Amino acid sequence: MRIPIGAASLIIALVSSVPAIAATSGTVSGQGALSSDPRRNFSVSAKINADGTATGQATLINKAFTGENGKAPYLLKLDIKCGKMVDANTAIFGGTVKRTNDPSLVDTVYFSVQDNGEPGTGKDKVSRAFFFDGDPATTGDPALCLGATLTDLPLETIVSGNINVKS
Repeated sequence: MRIPIGAASLIIALVSSVPAIAATSGTVSGQGALSSDPRRNFSVSAKINADGTATGQATLINKAFTGENGKAPYLLKLDIKCGKMVDANTAIFGGTVKRTNDPSLVDTVYFSVQDNGEPGTGKDKVSRAFFFDGDPATTGDPALCLGATLTDLPLETIVSGNINVKS
């Protein structure tokens, strides 16, 4: 079940057990914009290990979202902890909030990316950020990204930038 909160949504459905997967290692890097007016910028740099752990960072700046505190633009910086290669050009991530200007959005975050060739503008895709749940007293496990699918984290075509996925 997703609860919309402006440009971001909450994920409640990922609390099921994490299934065993045939993990694949890979790297992801890129930056760009998901929309042009107002701009939603993103950047990601991560290394996925064969066991599903990952290291890296992601940043989201959303000029259209003010969040609970009314401050715009919304800023989110993540430490990526979990990663899964869906196929040779698509990856799913889970991470923890490292920095944000909205104190109500400090939970685990999940997102997906897809590299559809060069140049990436108009081809590559990224999902919006999805938070574990709406309860500030709980924190989701980034490893739940291993059980996520693209149905959980739907992709949207970027309007500028480029995403590189290598398995």
